[in-house]
Amino acid sequence: MNAKKIDSFQLIPLMIVIVTTLVMATIIRFIVLAAGADTGTANLVLVIVIGVCVIIYLVISVVVGESFIPWVMKKLPKPNVPTLDEVPISTGNDDPTKPTLPLIATLKEEAEKLFIARRKEKLNVFLEYTHLTVGPYVSAEGLERLRDCIARYTREEALPDNLTPIRTDKLSNFDLFHFGWNMAEYFDIGKKYEVVPWLQMVFANLKDLEPSYIKGKLYTSETKRFTIPNTTDLPAYLARLKG
Repeated sequence: MNAKKIDSFQLIPLMIVIVTTLVMATIIRFIVLAAGADTGTANLVLVIVIGVCVIIYLVISVVVGESFIPWVMKKLPKPNVPTLDEVPISTGNDDPTKPTLPLIATLKEEAEKLFIARRKEKLNVFLEYTHLTVGPYVSAEGLERLRDCIARYTREEALPDNLTPIRTDKLSNFDLFHFGWNMAEYFDIGKKYEVVPWLQMVFANLKDLEPSYIKGKLYTSETKRFTIPNTTDLPAYLARLKG
C-alpha cells in the first residue's frame, strides 16, 4: 500500500485490521501450543497467519478500491451541471428587484467622462489664471493662440507646425519661465523641464535661448519681485489675484 494515500479516513479501518490480525494470530498460536507444538513452531504459525491476513487485506483493498467503487460510481446518476456555453448571459436586469453589475464598457465610459470633466475643470482654472497674468501683455489674437496651446498641453498633443509664436510686452523672460513651471506643476504632466520646448515654441521671446539655460531658470526661490512668480498652489494664488 502506498503510504502517501493513507489519510484520516483510511487510518481507522487499517488499525482495526491490524488489531484483528494480531488477536487472531495470537489465539491461533495459543491453540498450536495447547496442541503440544513447541514455541518455535507456534511463533512460525503466528508469522504465517499475520502474512496471510496482510495478503487478504491487500487483495480486498485493490478489488474494492480499483474495481468495485469505480463500478458503483458509474452506476450512480450524474448531476446535471450546465456547461459554460449552456449558461445564459444576461445583459439586462431580468429581475427588477435584483441589482445587476454594470458592464465593463459602462464603467470605462463613466471613468473616461469623469477624467475629461476634471481635466476641463482644471483647464478652466488655469485659463482664468492666464487671462489675469499673461493676458494684459499680449494681443487678443495672441491670447487666443495661447489658450489653444495650453489646451493642447493638457491633452498631451503636439503643437501645430505652423504655429505663430506669441510675443509679449513688459514681461521678462523669467516671468515666462515661471509661467511654464506653474503650468507643469499645476497639471502634473511629465517632468517640469519637459515644458521647455513648449515654452520656446509658444513664446517668440524665448525662441533663441539655450534650452539648458531655460531649464535652470524655471523656478526661482525669490519670485515675488517678478510679475509672474512661481507658485505651488495655483488656485489659492488665483483667488488672491481676483481679490
